[in-house]
Amino acid sequence: MPPRLTAAAAATALLLCAVPARAQNVSLIRAGSGARAAGMADAFVAVSDDGTAASWNPAGLAQLRQPEFSLVYVLSNRGLSLSALRSPDETVGFSSQAFRQTNASIDFASAAVPFSIAGRPVTLQAGWQRLYQLGAQTVGDVERVPLQPPGPSTSLSREQRLTGHIDVLSAAGAVKLTGRLSLGGSLDFWRGQWKERVALTEETAPGLPPSFYTSHSDVRMEGHNFTLGLLLTYPSWNVGLVYHSPFWSSYRLDGEAQSTLGPEVEVHLPDARFRLPRAIGFGLAHRLARGWTVATALTHEQWTDALLDRLPGQPGPVNFFDGAPPSLSSSRDTLSASLGLEHLVVREGAVVPLRFGLGVEPQGGMDPVTRDPITYLLLGAGAGYNTNRLKVDAAVQYRWVGYRTSDRLTVARARNGGPPDALGRAFSSEWRIKVSVIYRLTDTDGLRAVLRRVFG
Repeated sequence: MPPRLTAAAAATALLLCAVPARAQNVSLIRAGSGARAAGMADAFVAVSDDGTAASWNPAGLAQLRQPEFSLVYVLSNRGLSLSALRSPDETVGFSSQAFRQTNASIDFASAAVPFSIAGRPVTLQAGWQRLYQLGAQTVGDVERVPLQPPGPSTSLSREQRLTGHIDVLSAAGAVKLTGRLSLGGSLDFWRGQWKERVALTEETAPGLPPSFYTSHSDVRMEGHNFTLGLLLTYPSWNVGLVYHSPFWSSYRLDGEAQSTLGPEVEVHLPDARFRLPRAIGFGLAHRLARGWTVATALTHEQWTDALLDRLPGQPGPVNFFDGAPPSLSSSRDTLSASLGLEHLVVREGAVVPLRFGLGVEPQGGMDPVTRDPITYLLLGAGAGYNTNRLKVDAAVQYRWVGYRTSDRLTVARARNGGPPDALGRAFSSEWRIKVSVIYRLTDTDGLRAVLRRVFG
């Protein structure tokens, strides 16, 4: 049995490695799914009129009057470059680094069935969404060069791999109360799991073996919340409002760390809690002319309320992004904004949509040392081919951000924490391609006949 440090010290040693949002700059904006929305830079809260509606505004489901089955596939390519890395006292320089990672998976699947109750349109939907695909890696060698006084360089080897996902399974419904007002809601079940491996190897004095640090962490979370939506539809305007409730989820961390600088560490946190904060979205959509729609959306997320609780040695909750008490955390609440445009080109028997959009996506976590905010800029474009029965859409999005960053590159700092070894510039970018297929069941009489046979 390896020696054990105190629970508080062990949890601190592995906590930041178990937070993918900071370690890998994964965007945590809670966007819905669908290539149509992606082409409009996610300005979809007030549109929400297809099978992906519940992921944006569940009230939009009331606009569906035929059964729809939806499937969305996403391919993403993330890049991260680090440059101008220097020690805080400017005596040591580190070589620049660049990393890229490609991920692909099914992003969304749903089935929606509309019907009527007391003469009012009602739609029910069951859906699944891969909200976060947590896949990234930073692997490579770093040259450490003394600058004052000049000296020979030494080599550092770093490997950091993150794999996992957070999925949401939803049961949603909407009703059209009047000719203009629709209300909807969903019960959302969250399930997440991610693993992270960190390995550092550092050259020491000539003739001596290198020092190393390795850690493994496995995190699982489960919880549920609800979403409420409202949609007002007018001849040329739509107004949308959506509320995602905050909730506490379970948070289980199992990890271990080894190093030449000290004993092996094991950490088991079976009873911790993670709080995902509330989010509120507002949207407007305006039909400018026949076939033209412009839409905008604002989303406020209270990331200062993203907390970890029941950690050993901590008297109260700490912020999820930097492990600091809420009163000392560098995290911030954010307001995301997006603007999208859609033009429908009508052809014989089909419609060809063309879409474009831009957005601003500030992240809740900031670098805890430089205090530099991380705010992504977003461009989106897309097109499709839609018939009465089948909708096929594709879109591409590009996100990018530059900011001042800090990093721990030596074995001693990785194991024991403390101030960073390096300060520099980071540039993060992501290409994301989405393809949606929505099948509309036009033979509803056949569906009713099947249901009668099954349910009598």
